[in-house]
Amino acid sequence: MKHSLACSALAALLLGTTAIGAHAAAPNADTGLYVGGAIGRSSYSLPSSNRVPMPWGGEKSSKAGTAYKLYGGYRLTENFGVEAGYARLGRVSQWSSGGAYSRLQSGTGQVFYAAATARLPLGDSFAINGRLGVSRGRISGDNNWVPVNQRISGSSTGVMAGFGAEYRMTQNLAITADYDYFGKLSKQAKGGMLTVGLKASF
Repeated sequence: MKHSLACSALAALLLGTTAIGAHAAAPNADTGLYVGGAIGRSSYSLPSSNRVPMPWGGEKSSKAGTAYKLYGGYRLTENFGVEAGYARLGRVSQWSSGGAYSRLQSGTGQVFYAAATARLPLGDSFAINGRLGVSRGRISGDNNWVPVNQRISGSSTGVMAGFGAEYRMTQNLAITADYDYFGKLSKQAKGGMLTVGLKASF
């Protein structure tokens, strides 16, 4: 249910930005305000020392999920700017040892970030970009009966880095493809995401 609502909200944002991009008349789309949304796949990194074999008939562990991000930024110049956003990384799970038994602990990752951005235009329509900043991540979930040093849930602050490319379809609307790495989401888990989406400039 939550996943359906999230996808519906993202679709509404993308349709809205498409409409805005088609009608907005910015004098220079390489500077100024922009907003965007993207959807894709997350990837988690978990300590191998905490893993135990999956019990017979048990649910498989998962280190990837459906992810999306919503963000906005301001390009101060054609090449440099600032950006902030929110990303939801989907579900993660891992079998862990609790002494004489095994337990599948699971959770959902999310992160807020703020970053400085760099952009290199390659012609009139294509550009590559990069982001470097700070992130505040969290994995919320069930960790009952799991030793503290094995719990994947929790929160953490880390350094985030991202890179990608964009193709401008109109003066104000571009297709994007990005990879973002958010570092630690909790003491035991790190995460990133690969996405495609739309970005509207004003």
